[in-house]
Amino acid sequence: MHPEMIRALAAEQTRDWQSTARAHSTARLARQARKALRRQQNTPDPMASVRVPDFVDGTFHGEARAASDTHTEAVR
Repeated sequence: MHPEMIRALAAEQTRDWQSTARAHSTARLARQARKALRRQQNTPDPMASVRVPDFVDGTFHGEARAASDTHTEAVR
């Protein structure tokens, strides 16, 4: 077989191996991403139960404020 033919076949085979390797690594990354998402969905958010007040006086938006506190009225 001619040396140029051997080089061409070797280059083609190398390209095939590289494309197969790229496809496998892409599939592996996709599997890892899906697994990470599943793991993330199963763990509860540690900040979900912590309520941060909306206002300086410690009240939340939508809650009734005490009208007797004049300082609170002045801050608004």
